[in-house]
Amino acid sequence: MTRTGSCLVVAFAFAISWGGAGAAESPPADEDAEPERAPGSTTLGAPAPPETPAPLLAPPPRPEPAPPAPEPAVTKDLAPDPRFGDPGQIALNGALSASVGHLGYDSADASSTSVSVEPAFDYFSAQNFSEGVTAFFRYNDGRSGDREVSSTTVGATGRIGHNFWLGRVVSLWPKLSLGVWHTWYSYAVPAFGATATINGVTVEVGPSTHLDENVWFAEIQAPVLFHLAPHFYVGFGPDVFVDLIHSVESAKNLRRFVGAFSTLGGWF
Repeated sequence: MTRTGSCLVVAFAFAISWGGAGAAESPPADEDAEPERAPGSTTLGAPAPPETPAPLLAPPPRPEPAPPAPEPAVTKDLAPDPRFGDPGQIALNGALSASVGHLGYDSADASSTSVSVEPAFDYFSAQNFSEGVTAFFRYNDGRSGDREVSSTTVGATGRIGHNFWLGRVVSLWPKLSLGVWHTWYSYAVPAFGATATINGVTVEVGPSTHLDENVWFAEIQAPVLFHLAPHFYVGFGPDVFVDLIHSVESAKNLRRFVGAFSTLGGWF
């Protein structure tokens, strides 16, 4: 054997003997032990833990419902009590009347029949300002012995007024009126030459006489009203009227009147 071959045999035998001694001295591998790794090295055998997903954006919080507002105290706006003279009111006064009657006598051959209708009202179109109207119809028939006279009257009156409060339950209500009426007269007397007086005018009448009377007049009334109860009043005051036109047939005679009157009425 050559020298080179001898050297290779000796080296191989030495290697085998050194490897067996190292294997005998190595401790048994722990299956559960984590293998040592150099710093900065990565273990390839075990999988990396899964990454935690980024949290989704949470929806904005819902606003909490506002607490219910306290209910306001119930307050009723009470309308003021209506008062005489408020716009839209209608007042009825003592001119509103109607009557039918017949009068007879035991000891005399005399009788009379009368009918009267006089609707009237006042309307307040503005605060304490009123417009009113009166319409009237009157019929009279009187008989005494062999003498008979009858009359029929129709007319109307328009007026304006203003109510002035003088206190809590007292007011002054002056009114200016313009009116017109017409009357038809019929006379039956035994013979000619008799006379009759019609509102200050003396005329001759006969067995069958018919006369006409025409009147235009102006009137002022200024009652002081006492409002004793809701929607009710009584009043008293001056009354003045003058004729603008007054004629019986062709005779003319203007009238004037100054006096006082009372009134009783209500309103709604």
